[in-house]
Amino acid sequence: VEVRKHFPKVITGAVGDGANDVGMIRVAHVGIGIIGREGRQAMMASDFALPSFAQLTTLMLAHGHWCYDRNVRVIVILML
Repeated sequence: VEVRKHFPKVITGAVGDGANDVGMIRVAHVGIGIIGREGRQAMMASDFALPSFAQLTTLMLAHGHWCYDRNVRVIVILML
C-alpha cells in the first residue's frame, strides 16, 4: 500500500497464501494467491492462483516470455 502511495507509476505485485494477505493482494496491480492450509481466501482475491510456492518461478518465467513475444510481434508489425 505504501509503495503505491509514494510511487504511483511503479507496477506492484503481491504474493499471499492466507486470509491476512487478501488486502495486500487486492491493492497490488498483480495479485498471486497460493492455495494453502490457511484457506482459499487469497486465491479468490488474486489475479493468478497457484497450487504451491514452487510454481511461482514457472509463472514468472512463462509470463515474462509471453509478454516479450507479444511485444516483439507488435514491433515487427509496426516496422512493416
